[in-house]
Order: sequence, then C-alpha cells, then structure tokens
Amino acid sequence: MRILLIISTITFHTALFGQSTFRVISKEGTQPLIGATAAIWSESSNASEWIISDENGFFKTGLSFPLEAEIRHVGYRNVRVKIDNQRHVIALEIEAQSLEQVVVTGQFQPQSAKNSVYRVRTIGSDRLNQQAATDLFDVLSSELNLNLSRDNATGRTSISMQGLGGQYVKVLLDGVPMTGRSGVGNDIDLGQINVSEVARIEMVEGPMAVNYGADALAGVINIITKKDIERRFELSAALQEETIGKEYSWFNHGLHTPSVRLGVKINEKWYSQVNGRLLRSGGWKGNSTGRTHDWYPKKQAMCSWLTRFELENFNIYYRLDYLKETLENLGVKNDNNPLIDAFAIDEEYLSDRWSLQLQSEWEVPWATLNTIFSFNDYSRTTHQFSRNLLTNQKTTTLSTEQETLFYKTFFTRQTLNQLMEGDWGSVQLGTELTHDIAGGTTLSEGNKAQTDLGFFVASEVLLGKTLKVRPGLRWTRNSIFQTSPTFSVNVSYNVTPSLTWRSSYGRGFRAPSLRELHHEFINANHNILGNPNLEPEYSHSLNTDISYEWQELPLTLNASAFLNDFDNLITFFTPEGTSNQATSYTNLLKYQTKGLSLTGSTKFFDVDLHGGFSFIGQYQRLSESEVIPEFTYQFQFNAQTTYRIKALENLQVAAFYKFNGANKSYLLDAEGTPALRKVESFHLFDLTLSKSFYSGLSLSAGSRNVLDVTNVNNSLPGGAHGGGEQTPVLNGRSYFLQIRYELKY
Repeated sequence: MRILLIISTITFHTALFGQSTFRVISKEGTQPLIGATAAIWSESSNASEWIISDENGFFKTGLSFPLEAEIRHVGYRNVRVKIDNQRHVIALEIEAQSLEQVVVTGQFQPQSAKNSVYRVRTIGSDRLNQQAATDLFDVLSSELNLNLSRDNATGRTSISMQGLGGQYVKVLLDGVPMTGRSGVGNDIDLGQINVSEVARIEMVEGPMAVNYGADALAGVINIITKKDIERRFELSAALQEETIGKEYSWFNHGLHTPSVRLGVKINEKWYSQVNGRLLRSGGWKGNSTGRTHDWYPKKQAMCSWLTRFELENFNIYYRLDYLKETLENLGVKNDNNPLIDAFAIDEEYLSDRWSLQLQSEWEVPWATLNTIFSFNDYSRTTHQFSRNLLTNQKTTTLSTEQETLFYKTFFTRQTLNQLMEGDWGSVQLGTELTHDIAGGTTLSEGNKAQTDLGFFVASEVLLGKTLKVRPGLRWTRNSIFQTSPTFSVNVSYNVTPSLTWRSSYGRGFRAPSLRELHHEFINANHNILGNPNLEPEYSHSLNTDISYEWQELPLTLNASAFLNDFDNLITFFTPEGTSNQATSYTNLLKYQTKGLSLTGSTKFFDVDLHGGFSFIGQYQRLSESEVIPEFTYQFQFNAQTTYRIKALENLQVAAFYKFNGANKSYLLDAEGTPALRKVESFHLFDLTLSKSFYSGLSLSAGSRNVLDVTNVNNSLPGGAHGGGEQTPVLNGRSYFLQIRYELKY
C-alpha cells in the first residue's frame, strides 16, 4: 500500500509539473468562475493559446511560467495580469456596465436590449466621443442598411433605411417627432441636430407604425439627449477645429465648433441644465473659383434649456430648443461696368426652429402613465440680394426670388403602460395627436393643415420563460384622407441562453404629407409641383433576425433579412420624352425593397471590433414591361475598431470604414430603350486618436474622409440641383483637433 501511495504521489507531481495551472474566482463572493476565457502567452517560449476555466475555476495549459494573460468572463471586468507560479489566483470584479444595455425605444418600460422584442442598435456616448462628431452624418454614415447623403446646394443631410427614403424613417428627439423643411417626421435634416448634447442613439429597423405612426415604415431613429449628471454640478466645454479639405484659417475657412453645457442638481427633486453650441463653416471651394463654393459656407447656433422635477413615483421635465442656421451661396463677382462698383448676386438660406417639450411619467400601482406635449415652429427663408463688394451693402433683387416656408406642429402622446401586468405579460394603451400647419411661397396658395388622431393598443404576452409575442393595433383618423387600421406582431424567442430569434410583421399606412400634396417650387433652377390627387400608401413589412452570443468567447453574430412591399408608393415623377415638364409626385402601383445582412462583434485583448455586410435590393418598375432584372442590389460593408494602448495610459485609436456599393436603377434612354444608370461605389474611412486625463481634460485628433473621396461617377440624369457625370459626396480629406474639459463636484 505504501508503494502504491508513493507511485501515485510521484505521478501526480509529474503531471503537475508538466502542466501549468492557475485559478480565477469572483472577488465579491470568492466562488470559482466557470467558463472564463483566457488569452495567454509564455514569455520564455513566445507561444500563445486560448483556454477556458473548468468547474473549479482552474485554467490548465502546457505553456511554462512566467505567463501573461488576459482574463474575461461575462459580467466581470477584464483583467490583464502576469502569472509566475501554480498558486496564482485572479479575482475578477463585477462590472456594472457589462449588464445588458437598457433601451427605451418602442418598449413598454426600459429594459435590456437582449430582452427587447425588437432588435435595437445603440450608438453610445463613447462612440460619439471617439468620432468627435460635428453632426450625425459623421456617426450614422458608417452604419449598415443606411444611406446618408449631403446636398451641397441646400446643405441638408438626408437618410434612407432599408432602401426607403427619409419620409419612411421616423426621427425622434427623446421620443418626439422632429419638424424640418418637409414637415413633421418627414426626411429630417440630420445636420440640424445638436450632436454635442446627444447621450445615445437608438435605431430600430422595420415597421414601427403601430407605436410611432404612419411614417415609421422603414424604422425609427430615436436621439436621446443628456438629462442628468453624475454629481451636483457639472460644467463641460469643448472646442473643435477642423479643416475642410485643405482649407483652414482661424476665422474664415475650415470648421469651428465651440460648445458648452452646464448642469446643476439644485436638490434631490430639482435639476436644471443649459446647452449651447456654435458652428461656423467656411465652406469648401473644391473646383470653384473666385467667390463661389462647391459646398456653401454655413453658420449655426443651437441652444437648449431643460429643467426636471422628480419624486419617487413621478417625474416631469420641460425642454426648450432653438436652432438658427444661415447657409450662404456666394455669387460670381461682376466688375464688367467701370461706372459702378463690383457686385455679386448672393443668396442666403435662413432656418429657424423653436421646439418645446413637456414630458412626464407617473407610476401608479396598476400602470405607468407617460405623457408628452410638444410644439415645433420651423421656418426657412431664401433671400436673394445684390451685394456691393466694396461697401458690403445688400439690395434685395426681384421678389420672385424671395422664398419662404413654415411648418407649425403640435404633437401630444399619452400611453398607459404595464396595464394588467402579471406573469402572463402586460398591456399598453395609447393615444397620439399630430396637427400640422404649413404655408409659404414654396407651397400652393394659402396655408394648409392636416391632423392625425391615432389610438393604439398592444400587449406583450409571455409564453413560458423564453417566448415573447407582441401584437399591436392602431386606428388613425386623418383630416384629409380615409384611413384603415394598421397592425403588427413581433415575436422574440430565446432558443438557448446564447441564441435569440426575432421576427416581425407590420401592415403600414401613410397618408400623403402636406409637402407632397402642395409643394410648388418654381424658379430658374427648379420646377417641382405637388400632386393634390395622391392616394395613401399601404405596405406589408417582414423582418427577421437571429443573434448568437458565445458564452465561452467574446463573440456575437447577427443575421437578419427584411422585405417591404408597397401599394401606391408615393415618389417623384418626371415625364419622359418631354421638355420643360414639371417634376411632381405620383403613386406607383407596386414597389418593393428587400435585403439581408450579417454583422458581428468581438473583443480581443484591448481591441474592440464590429463589422458586417448587407445587400439591399430595390424593385425596378420597368421590369413589368421590359426584359431587365426585377431587382437591382447595393452591397455595403463596414468595419469599426477601437484599440486601447495601455502602455500610453489608455490612448484610444479608432477607425471607421464603410464601403458603399454602386446604387443602380433602370431608366429609359432617349430612344425609349431601358438602360442601366448608376452612382458608382465609394469608400468612407475615418481615423481618430483620443485620450482622457484625470484632470477632466480630454483630447481627440484625427482625419475624416482619409481616402479623400469628393465626387463619384454618376450616369443618372440631372436632378433638382443638377447632375451630370459627377455626384458630390464629401468635401475632401480633413483633419481635426478637439479639446474638451469637464469640471464636476
């Protein structure tokens, strides 16, 4: 027996010395952590491998000490350590931020993104700071299934989602529809949103018409602003200086963006904050000469004030926002007449917007009541004048060149959430009212008005612990058009702890907007007319996605697909084969978009990596009568990565890349033969460096449009602002430096 004991002891120690082991535990509970992952490498052999902890929290490896390892476990902070012997024990701390991110868009109550019946994409403040974004174009242009464009003539930034234009994408500010030059919630100019006060952006693709109304057929972008601070007082100030292409000077050229935010917790119940931001862009000359610019100079002033009162079961806040924007179109210098001073015909595009919000939440024992009241007052004026270039005096030209447009929108929404809440689920009831008034010289004569009154009901039904079904129904009454109910059903199924399947169907309805009905824009460069005979649109939308999150690896994959089918789609129409005909709006009997995407994210050592690809297909109407493909497809690919260099005290290097494939369509040429027209593919690439200091100071520097994309080939015929062989995309490679300081106590 003694001999057997000696032999077993020798065998055990031989195995022990042939294999290196170390252990991982929870710092709070000292229990072993099962399924933790470790990326290790040996300093002596210069070899590395991935290993997983066993049921006792032990890692076992054939590599020899000393070792360096990065240890990870879901719900705990990652740690990077050096390990010298078998007795080494690593204790991991619970990381509060590792819990599932809370989302609010389309939810009955705030809940984790993983438990949401919708797939919600979130862009947080870390990403916004990494990109040092000056507007939302900088942030959203690298996202899949989105196409963003900037109009160098009007200065506006527009968006499409799932191959559908901005009129199908509901843009919300804290859940409230925004108003722009196309009306409420329709094709909002993303460049007129103060990005410096954005806390995060939540995006939901797919039909959201039951929750948010008729113009949420492609999806919703909810911009959630900052409404709180960590301590009693917080002052944040930033200054960003950026070239525009190669153009820069302290005052007249380049991009200059100072901003400031002050928040104060007056006591436990009251909080108040103010925000202010200025933007001055010198424009970009590009290929223009003299006074003219390819991209017009712009000035913006944005400010807001918020105050909040909060009790244990009740909170209410009031918010006031103001925007003033001036876009300058500088004309050609005219000095042909020696008897008069040199002059130029200039134009200014002036935008003003006041936005008021009052929101409250009241928790009672049987439900939660959320109430929103808002008023938006938006106006845009085009002022053409002759400028004396010696005295700078302005003289108004013909009154026909002075254009005005205004929209006034009252919006209110009340929802009762978590009604009849129990183990089976809960119910939501809601009402929504939108009243639009519009007028001006770019609409047909007289002020126009339109009212939408909606009632909706939805429920979340829990079938066991893993299956969630949400049916919803909305009734809408429109002051101009006869409407029909819209309904939707969403399903979320946690097949396993790692695998989640979501699917949705939505029946959509959208009445023509006031702009589509009454647009009247006729001058030397435009001939666009509304169509009062338009009919409402109807649609069917299907979306599905599967997400898989590996428990043993820091890797998540998501595959998704969508189909949108329209009856009476409203679109621009220009009669072919005729000259001097107005571009107007018309209904298409049939239209579809469809697509699929695959995305993934991982974290390896100090590198975060996100990326994927997508295909978006658009129906070709000519296929009904001509031998051409029924769909054309656009391919997109993106990659976003962040590398934290710990040796340089957590200096962050971030890169954002997106490939936008060619955008194709079939049109009839001069001979009446179908021909493929397309906007060629292009690449977007931004690179930034950022670093925060303990004093509250942070610095960011980098380059946008590193690949120096300016124009892309375009074989499409000229649009409302021109066309030809080139389409403007960006204004050349630029460089920026941002300085930010935060004072908290």
